[in-house]
Amino acid sequence: MKKLLLSMSLGFMVSCATQITDNQTPLSHGPILGGVDSDSIKVWGRTATPSNFYVRYGTEKNGLNFRSASVSTQLQNDNTGSVTLKDLAPGTQYYYAIYAKGKQVSPMGSFKTLHDTQKLKSELNPDGLFNFSFEFACGNNQNPNNGLGPSMPAYSTLNENFREGLDFALLNGDWIYEEDRDFTVEQWQEQVGTEETPKILQDTPHLTGVWQNYKTYMDRAPNLMDWHRNLPSYFTFDDHELLNDIIGTSTVGFQDRRAVFRDTGTQGWYDYLGWANPTETNQGIHFGRTNAKKGSKFLVDKSADFTKIDLDLATNLHIHWNTEDAGLIDSENGDKKGGDPNAKVYEIVRVVDKHTLEINPPLAASHESHYSIGRHNFGTFKVANCRFILLDTKSQRDAHDIKNPYKKGISMIGKKQRDWMMKLMAKKDAEFYFVVSSVNFMVPHVGGGGAVSFAAPTKDDAWTVFFDEREKLIDFWDKLGKKVFILSGDLHNSYSVKITDSVWEFASGPHNSVNHRPSDEGNRPVNGPFKYGPRECEIRWSTTAMDDIPRDARKFPYFCIIKVNNVFNNPKTLGGERSVAFPVPQVMFQFYDALTGELKYVESILAK
Repeated sequence: MKKLLLSMSLGFMVSCATQITDNQTPLSHGPILGGVDSDSIKVWGRTATPSNFYVRYGTEKNGLNFRSASVSTQLQNDNTGSVTLKDLAPGTQYYYAIYAKGKQVSPMGSFKTLHDTQKLKSELNPDGLFNFSFEFACGNNQNPNNGLGPSMPAYSTLNENFREGLDFALLNGDWIYEEDRDFTVEQWQEQVGTEETPKILQDTPHLTGVWQNYKTYMDRAPNLMDWHRNLPSYFTFDDHELLNDIIGTSTVGFQDRRAVFRDTGTQGWYDYLGWANPTETNQGIHFGRTNAKKGSKFLVDKSADFTKIDLDLATNLHIHWNTEDAGLIDSENGDKKGGDPNAKVYEIVRVVDKHTLEINPPLAASHESHYSIGRHNFGTFKVANCRFILLDTKSQRDAHDIKNPYKKGISMIGKKQRDWMMKLMAKKDAEFYFVVSSVNFMVPHVGGGGAVSFAAPTKDDAWTVFFDEREKLIDFWDKLGKKVFILSGDLHNSYSVKITDSVWEFASGPHNSVNHRPSDEGNRPVNGPFKYGPRECEIRWSTTAMDDIPRDARKFPYFCIIKVNNVFNNPKTLGGERSVAFPVPQVMFQFYDALTGELKYVESILAK
């Protein structure tokens, strides 16, 4: 299987190489667009071997008269890189392509910049508002046993019928599902034509499997790549970017194979997708190795300089499982045994000196161990009168107790992230708030996969085992005096849920994954009143797959188009343009059958 995948990947590179001269490095994957604004956008690509590329762009297909700065791709990032196109005109259609050494090495793509509120201000539109639309969903499983396979028909529907009317997309987790995670460093070296092992692969060798996972998904789905080449996206990661059902990444002393794969999976996500997002910090993940001493509360790494790491911008320290199956979806030995005896979640007590950290708990064994120090991955951006908050629901998630979902003090997102979000929203600098959570808020996720290893024979990936934190957030949001929309993913169904008059949850998907059943979701109704925990909500509409439907027939993909209506056109002359602000702006949530493109449900919500 590995030889076949390798030949497929190399074959893709050869097909690219035929378009350029022999002394130039082909672009193996990309381009992908991200991080769009009124005057800038990011463009990503991957070269087959370390090289340089740049972007040519312009407002005419035959006039790519502008050139970006060059970016160098390096082995330590699997030869990936991104450039930012700057000083763009707002509200303008552009065409672009990636170039290397004077030759075009990618297909041509296009994008549209956002409008600039400062330039749209007028007597009838004093805040310079504009209308915009974006698509959001989750669940891109390409395994035909767990969805619709690599044909990904949702993206064909989106490309053919919806893309031109959109400003950006928001992929809310599970862009990949774990495949090719056993791709070794040696196979990667053959793939990129090197005998070198970058330090990052010495410290976390299973990263090559995560990289290969992304490449496989890109190689198999040309309609997916067509989508990303022509529409900028933002991304969250959920469990499958890391490891299925990952929990407990913040619980000190928690020993679990999935939990300590967090940073390896996150690094791969940044190399392939996370570059597109705004984040509150650019401090990266630190990887290293230590000769651990049994019983010691000190971690020593002579190659590190811990004084250069700002612990306020870091999360915690993990010692890795570091077995051959560390990054696989299932482990032959299970998730509680068979790994490095030191592998668990640690608190960083303090920096002792350049090479030494005091940690808690003490080390369990004398052993050469691989470790990492995580980073914050949350961020925010604003479009017109809407603020988007991209949460990280995995990196600082406590281990929950499914028997005690009311347990106080545990958190889905960690105190630092929660305080940051609440402080940001308390400024009330937006009319609408979109809080992007990769996991569900009001509906439990108690089935559809394996049991978590630390607790009961069932799982719950949702906020429904964090009632204390969830209820505090709902109360906070409800008192803001603004409309708050939680955009959630993870569950492979779509729904609209009214929590309070001001707080709503919208789940969208799956793009391609097999649907969940009511029994996977706490036996919720398709619509009507629903109570799971202390608060009743109203499910206005949803999709589902009844329990009597065989798994291979549970394939009902959906997506949601969200339209923000701030202005209407009211020209003095027929065919003209004059934007007039609505006294009360409106957001429309439109759910579509991804196979047919048929509109199935609309929820329209006014700002007041």
